[in-house]
Amino acid sequence: MNAAFLDADARSGGSTSGARFDDELTAATDALAIALRERDLAIFYRAFRATQLPFLCGPMRDDVDALFPACFAVVHRLGGLSPALALAVENHYYVTSAVATFPAAADPALEVFRHRLLDRVTDARLLVANTNSKIHGTRLGEIGTAAHRHGDGFRISGKAAYTSLATEADLLVLLTEIADEGTALFVLDRLRDNPAVVIGDYLLPTAMIDSDTRHIGFDDLDLPKEALATAAGSPLTALLIRFEMAWHQALIGALYLGCAARALDEIRRFAGEMRGRDGVPLAKLDGMIVDTGRLAIDYATARAAVERCGAAIARVRALPRDSEAIERASNEASVAKYSACRVAEAIVTAARRIVGARSFAGNSVLERLSSEVMFGVLGPEVGAVTERRLGKQVLEGSFFARTFG
Repeated sequence: MNAAFLDADARSGGSTSGARFDDELTAATDALAIALRERDLAIFYRAFRATQLPFLCGPMRDDVDALFPACFAVVHRLGGLSPALALAVENHYYVTSAVATFPAAADPALEVFRHRLLDRVTDARLLVANTNSKIHGTRLGEIGTAAHRHGDGFRISGKAAYTSLATEADLLVLLTEIADEGTALFVLDRLRDNPAVVIGDYLLPTAMIDSDTRHIGFDDLDLPKEALATAAGSPLTALLIRFEMAWHQALIGALYLGCAARALDEIRRFAGEMRGRDGVPLAKLDGMIVDTGRLAIDYATARAAVERCGAAIARVRALPRDSEAIERASNEASVAKYSACRVAEAIVTAARRIVGARSFAGNSVLERLSSEVMFGVLGPEVGAVTERRLGKQVLEGSFFARTFG
């Protein structure tokens, strides 16, 4: 498979995909529908791993223009069935996509590691999760994990918070601190059969259970030196983290827009089937047409913002030269995700009000979307952080130059 997996429209930022891509995405979506009905997500993951969809990072490496719309299309479609499951898949995509498109030539060791990891993921058909050294305790920014040099390698201890895809992932990318050295990235394998790795219970055991989000603890986990992806204190490490965040925020927006798109379709179906007292279908009433049009405008505006993130990420071509472009891409993705998640929540709420009690009857998809859409605004960057950053820029007089200059 290569970049031709997507046709010209998808490669230029559209959502239409090539025949093979579309067939595989349909197969994965159908498998997810069955998995949700049977309450057995293994059905979905077997079908998903059997396609090329999880492994786009290999053949599309260094090609944001191909990779971004492909990832967008997958999480958008899955988000229309289960935002929680789509969040787990999105975690795999944002990590592998960031690694696949990060211009690391200035750090030869990182560049070699990057290609080896991508080859390993695609050749062995592996799924990748990501977590960091923060833990959600009683103090903001509290560190939950730490690494120490031990012999010829490293020893990891502590607990990492909020790891999605925790039990399904084959590899884990861990951002943590090496004592007295600084921030570094490690790649861990053997998550499920290693006694030094403790995968905890569900952190979100009701609405978001299908995201497979858990604490992961490390009980003096010994790692070889080869597990270190970036040297502690390397200037490219901080840039890679920001680059990952740009991918993450943008794809979070994409999956919740998928939730909104499905809600719009539920409105369409309901308005086409139901008739008023005069026998006229609701879809023919001007009020319904105008109200639905407003929702569609909100969706289209938010989607355009998220799709533009791909172009912003693609402008990062060489480092450290394009460091400022990473910051711009990350900020643009943050704003796009902020808008997309709020629009999605508003559209799902509107759909629920239109459909009424039927939203919670007969395994309606709106029941699932209603309970899961609210999580979009909660992370990875909460809305207050985005609001505070942009508000400060406006009041300091730097907003227009930093955002649009």
